[in-house]
Amino acid sequence: MRKTTKQEIVLATRNKNKVVEIRAMIGDLVKIQTIADFVKIDIPEFGRSLLENSFAKAAFAFKLCGKPTLADDSGLFVSSLDGEPGIYSSRYGRNDEERITRLLKNMTGAKNRKAAFRVVFVYYYAPGKYEVFEGECVGRIAGAPRGSEGFGYDPVFIPRGHRTTFAELGPATKNRISHRSNALRKFREYLTRKTS
Repeated sequence: MRKTTKQEIVLATRNKNKVVEIRAMIGDLVKIQTIADFVKIDIPEFGRSLLENSFAKAAFAFKLCGKPTLADDSGLFVSSLDGEPGIYSSRYGRNDEERITRLLKNMTGAKNRKAAFRVVFVYYYAPGKYEVFEGECVGRIAGAPRGSEGFGYDPVFIPRGHRTTFAELGPATKNRISHRSNALRKFREYLTRKTS
């Protein structure tokens, strides 16, 4: 019986942490490459929404690589900050520590700690053809960073139903309940339908 060759998908990101998470969730279904395997550039984000940014990155990567691409844009939306940092989450500071420090400073005295991680994935598989997959994880912002695993805002985000941050829960639990896992679960179902 001939072995089925896995479909190749290029991830339009250079964020190694994201690549590890995505591989853990769909790596058994597809062969994953990254944009860094083709060119050494960062894809800029100029959109006004998560969808605009992820679509632009996916379409740009497809033109460069000529292969199906998967791009995402995600953000942390905090209720007491009118949705900030939102689509500017990765640009809220020069590194994770700066971003978290700024977030907590801006939330000083805030009684409403509600927040949500949101993500939009765009799978661009042929010229002008793409699919969109969205995910969300609601929770609250901790008073101070806790935990050493994860990345980004993980040390201050406590998902609903838990008392510990993403950085304390660890990757196995996070990959079951995160915004990214919710979106990628839908993507898995889509891929499975296409190949069955």
